[in-house]
Amino acid sequence: MALQSSLDPSQGPAQAEFPAPPQTRTERGLRRVLIVFAILAAAALAVHLALLLWAQNAFSGPESVVAGQALTLAHEGKLYNDLNRSPYTVCAYTPLFYAGEAALSKTGLPTETAGRLISFAALLGIIALSRRIVLHYTSDRYCGWLAAILAGSTSLLSYWGTIGQVDTLAVFFSLAAFYFFSQSSLAAAGIFAALAFFTKQTALAAPAAIFVLLWLERKKIALRFALALFGAVATAAAAIDFATGGRFFADTIRANINPFALQKLKQHAIIFVGAGQLILIAAAGFKPAWRAARPLFVYLGFALAVFALTAAKVGSDTNYQIESTVALILCACLSLHALDFFPLTFAGSKKWVTLLQIPLAIHLVLNLRMTKNLLLERVAVEQQFRTEISALRSYADSGRLLSADYNASLQLRGGMEVEPLIYNMLVQTGVIDPEPLRRDLAAQKFSTILLFEDLNHPGPAPDRETSTLPPAQLQEIRRHYRLLARIESPYPSRVFVYKPVP
Repeated sequence: MALQSSLDPSQGPAQAEFPAPPQTRTERGLRRVLIVFAILAAAALAVHLALLLWAQNAFSGPESVVAGQALTLAHEGKLYNDLNRSPYTVCAYTPLFYAGEAALSKTGLPTETAGRLISFAALLGIIALSRRIVLHYTSDRYCGWLAAILAGSTSLLSYWGTIGQVDTLAVFFSLAAFYFFSQSSLAAAGIFAALAFFTKQTALAAPAAIFVLLWLERKKIALRFALALFGAVATAAAAIDFATGGRFFADTIRANINPFALQKLKQHAIIFVGAGQLILIAAAGFKPAWRAARPLFVYLGFALAVFALTAAKVGSDTNYQIESTVALILCACLSLHALDFFPLTFAGSKKWVTLLQIPLAIHLVLNLRMTKNLLLERVAVEQQFRTEISALRSYADSGRLLSADYNASLQLRGGMEVEPLIYNMLVQTGVIDPEPLRRDLAAQKFSTILLFEDLNHPGPAPDRETSTLPPAQLQEIRRHYRLLARIESPYPSRVFVYKPVP
């Protein structure tokens, strides 16, 4: 399918029906299998929804940071901090997710729950858009149905789709931009690309793919699209930066350039191999699928490029793989269509194409099993967190709190004054002056300090992703604070409670 035809709305069916009634025994059997997997995926999502509403503590460290900043926005109308003034915490993302979480929290929802509901709604949107995009490029209802099942059952998507972080919403907006591009609606595509950028500033794969695809066919339109999108985004960003006194660019760009570590990229590469079944399927039908639906593979290429360029950041997690995984699901479904997988399977063919049922089944079973384990783990961790926070409340009075445990900061104070991991990195790179905080520690201005280290019996040097403070500040804690308690927690280390020396 040439680009012109792929951009023709008439080529993409919008029907919502399931495939027509099956005609053969094999087709009926495969349909039943798909229905079973669809029910299992829906049940897993329902349990995820129940857990995100029930849990009181964070599912990830950054979720607590984002929630605390959204609370500040809701109560004080302030977002983006001066890097050299307290609070020493960086609003690392563009503002849309913070604004949505703050708005929902004003309705009475706990802030973490508000953020999780936004991510969950975005996940449902990704599932729906995956189906519609595949339908547009294939007109094959079975492939569209399979895309929705794969998106709904892939554990990486359900994991991050129930955490109050910006990633799932940014990917939803990016996918919506690509969908409207495929429907020849460039204005809507530009709007959603801008929304994606103002949710997460690295959401660049979709607009880059759209520009390249337009350039290959209609250079003038490509230039108009790029200039209009860039002009609108640059103007809005400059306005936000002016309104925040320069703090917007300082937080989202200057403070967000974390150190890179090759080891992080290796870790991501190993984890991404977990999508090996989808990679195999997409590669098996790449040649015919490229001819029929080139735009999706271009999008996958740019998603992988953004992933490769950003995943090596210290502090990165598997959320950096979300967009690549979604694009890979779409391309795998396109490859199956290009190889006539469903017609050959229904006809009982002995061709090698029908063997792709094996990697499909492995992917679905493996990911549903991983989801089950994740759900059980979240229940256990939540109970451990409740025990930990209950124990910490007896030590954390109303004075200033400095905590390496981000969840404890949110639960005990509704936010944090110092975000140790980012603060430590910014001190090392000379962005933040460490003296103000060191003087406060020396003057015992914090009534409670929570660390993951026993400073009286130091162990091996922590790695670069450990939430800790610069050595000079740890030394001030040794001099002016005493270890009062060791609290068990879900973290690899216990939480050590320090109080000022009388």
